[in-house]
Amino acid sequence: MARACAKVTPAQSALQTRVPHRSLSARSVAYSDRMTTRRNALALLGAGTIALRAAGYARAADSRAAPEPGLALGRLHTDFIQSQNVAARVLNASNSQPGVSGAPLSYDAKGTRAVSVLFKYPADWSMPRPHYVNSDQEFLVLDGSLDFDGVVYGAGDYAYLPAGKQHEMMRSPTGATVLNFYEGEHLAFYAPTPEGMFRPEKLVLRIASDSLPWKRASDPGSLALGADVKEKLLRYDARSGERTWLVQVGADPPGRDPERAVVVHETVEEMFLLSGTVATPLGLMQSGAYVWRSPGTPRGPFGSRTGFTALLRSKGGALNTKIVSASAPINWAAAPLLP
Repeated sequence: MARACAKVTPAQSALQTRVPHRSLSARSVAYSDRMTTRRNALALLGAGTIALRAAGYARAADSRAAPEPGLALGRLHTDFIQSQNVAARVLNASNSQPGVSGAPLSYDAKGTRAVSVLFKYPADWSMPRPHYVNSDQEFLVLDGSLDFDGVVYGAGDYAYLPAGKQHEMMRSPTGATVLNFYEGEHLAFYAPTPEGMFRPEKLVLRIASDSLPWKRASDPGSLALGADVKEKLLRYDARSGERTWLVQVGADPPGRDPERAVVVHETVEEMFLLSGTVATPLGLMQSGAYVWRSPGTPRGPFGSRTGFTALLRSKGGALNTKIVSASAPINWAAAPLLP
């Protein structure tokens, strides 16, 4: 059978549009200046061409700062952006999920075409055409619900769908917000899956993360995130060492100003803040903050007056955390990007 595919340009696939963040308070102006080139580094260009303009990045103004990181696994070092400030566009018929709004968080434009993107499905969205996608897809539903081939995903549900998984019907009766990760070029093919593409051993069809118990963290990287750190493991790849997990971190009450560790990782650490706020050397992360941190880049110290939950992924292998400084003061005066 002849195979028909929905071809997209790199620009269409990337959804790479950045916009400046909203107006900041006076105390955050200096931080804004440092971050401006970061937020404008990825832009959607005409004629279907993507240009990555790595025009610098923000870093902590102290002796622990590492040399400027560039690309990590083809993506620009990002620490950090607020997803609320990332421009989204509605995918057209040539994309894998037409009618869905996508806000790109990071993208490998010149290599694998892997992308991390925040999808918003409108109510009554559907894609009735049978198809497969030529990329592994990993996602966490943030709100609303999805129905993929009779498997219903609600808020907190997680899945890892290997490349080549056949879909007969995809729909969202209620609408949904989904944190989505494609591991490579992600085109829809309206044909049977080629033999050997789909690897069922990689499939995680559905995990209701709310039903998993929280377990106390023991890894130095997790413990450095804050007080009373707990974890839920969603996925572990024994061959690569990569993993995906949720963390829950307790609050530091006012008047309690602990010092915490500064750490580095051997591989990429990706993070999406699901709830709460986090004080960092680079500013105050709020719910919706996103990080793609290059290997060897110092992380921390972190603190939180609210407590927080986050989804984390290690990419390129195990993190293999190393402590740079066992004790450093937290930047409680960190300025937010959102008003």
